[in-house]
Amino acid sequence: MNANLFRTLWPAKSSRPAGWEQPGPSRDVIVVGGGFTGATLACALVDGHRRIRVLEARSSFPNRYAGELIHPTGVEELARLGLVAPLLAAGGVLIDGFSVHHDGTSPPARLAFSEIKDARPTGLAIDHHTMVRVLREEAQKRQGVTIETGVRVTELLREGERIVGVRSSDGVEHRADLVLSAEGRHSKLRAQLGFSGEPATVSMTAALLVPRGVLPQPGHGHIFLGAWGPILAYPISHDEVRMCFDLPRGVVLDGLKQHLLAEYVPHVPEPLRAGLVSALETEPLQLAANQALFTPVCVTPGAALVGDVGGCAHPLTAAGMTICLRDIRYFADELNPEGTMARYEARRGHFVRSRALLTSALYHVMKGSDPTARWLRTGLMRYWQSPRARAASLALLTGSDTDWLHLVREYASVMLSSASAMSGR
Repeated sequence: MNANLFRTLWPAKSSRPAGWEQPGPSRDVIVVGGGFTGATLACALVDGHRRIRVLEARSSFPNRYAGELIHPTGVEELARLGLVAPLLAAGGVLIDGFSVHHDGTSPPARLAFSEIKDARPTGLAIDHHTMVRVLREEAQKRQGVTIETGVRVTELLREGERIVGVRSSDGVEHRADLVLSAEGRHSKLRAQLGFSGEPATVSMTAALLVPRGVLPQPGHGHIFLGAWGPILAYPISHDEVRMCFDLPRGVVLDGLKQHLLAEYVPHVPEPLRAGLVSALETEPLQLAANQALFTPVCVTPGAALVGDVGGCAHPLTAAGMTICLRDIRYFADELNPEGTMARYEARRGHFVRSRALLTSALYHVMKGSDPTARWLRTGLMRYWQSPRARAASLALLTGSDTDWLHLVREYASVMLSSASAMSGR
């Protein structure tokens, strides 16, 4: 694992203004950002009394790839809010687990969510734009929620050390008891709030839709290894497959399709390979940066960060939206007379840190084709032959288990398995 990651996850302590631990009154709430996190957060904060305004800068959906696969832990949070049924009705599909393909000769490792003890047995995947549209529609049905698009927030309003609202680009002031930033990792308000953390680009993703793609294991996410970076494939509807190719930083679209055909497509098995080749001829590629970020301080009087704005990791483990949903749950739990923002910050920090460490470890095992990477992957595949190991690693991967000792134990088990594979035992 990268040593820089530890410095990011455990930075020096910061001083806080007086009163930061208590959420204060929250009758009027402004949520900045109306994407996945902002729309779901609005649903979670409804209590029959609050007035919740979601301010979204864009008037239409951007033409870019974003997260689409949610682990069972996250789906459980959506179910608590009554949001699973509308997403399935809009074309979402249930995901049974992951299938990891090491090479073209050995059988893949099948990681079934049903093996996780006392957990929901399925995840969910759906086209991102469809998902956000449905979540906004559902949010606006809830009492006290309004969503305003085309409102670009540029500045915070303060009274002393307390945040009391925001100002939009048209000069209008929007005042509230509580301001929540759900802007995502490229937030402008994070720095204005004085919180540290800037996203660091780890690699790039080229995303492609494969119409009528046929996956080796229906209803599963797939990881294909052997290229420079891992290839992720999963259904986003009953007849469409999303494929994501991990690429070096700085890659450009010019000549990229030819590069994928030469270096990545050979690692994808048939019949999915044929569909992929056809899609590369007809479908557009979308590029997105894979970034890592952690903001240890995320609360100040009158304001807080929720979701990707306070922490994100490489999308290999598809944990991004699950982290956002856990943030939402933790924040809603603490927004009561007995709750404290210190507890919200500690709970979400623990969860985000554990996801970041696990993601970093898995990414470095699954990336590249050098001898060390191949050795570690062989050990990982051997480790996953054990039902106990599959259940334990899936529980950590999906956030059902957040115990640090369990994470260290399973990492050590993979290292021992790799050592055994290397020695030929």
